[in-house]
Amino acid sequence: MVTKTDVMNLLESAGFSRSNPYYTVKQGKINQMATAPDSQRLQLLREVAGTRVYDERRVESSNILKETEGKREKIEDLLKYIEERLKTLEEEKKHFTNPPGFIRKVIFWI
Repeated sequence: MVTKTDVMNLLESAGFSRSNPYYTVKQGKINQMATAPDSQRLQLLREVAGTRVYDERRVESSNILKETEGKREKIEDLLKYIEERLKTLEEEKKHFTNPPGFIRKVIFWI
C-alpha cells in the first residue's frame, strides 16, 4: 500500500512542488523576482529545481543523527557503569567463594 506521503515525496522529487502545483507565474511576480535579493532568488531556484525536498530531508536526517548521538552517549555511560559494577561483583564473588581462614576452620572442625 502506498501512502499519501510517499506519493507527495515522489512528485516533489520529480519537480512538482506542493507550494506551486500549477506552475504559472502570477502577475507582478517576475518584477518582484527581478528586484528580489540574491538569497530569495536562490530559494526560488532551489524550489524549482526540486532540491528543497532534499534540503528538508537533510535537516531531518541531521536531527535524527543528533538524537542518535545522544542516545549512544547515554548507552556508553550505562555500559561503563555496568562494567564497573561487574568488576565489583567479581571481587565480591572471589571473596565469598574463598573467604580467608575458611579452609582452616573447616580443617579444624574435622
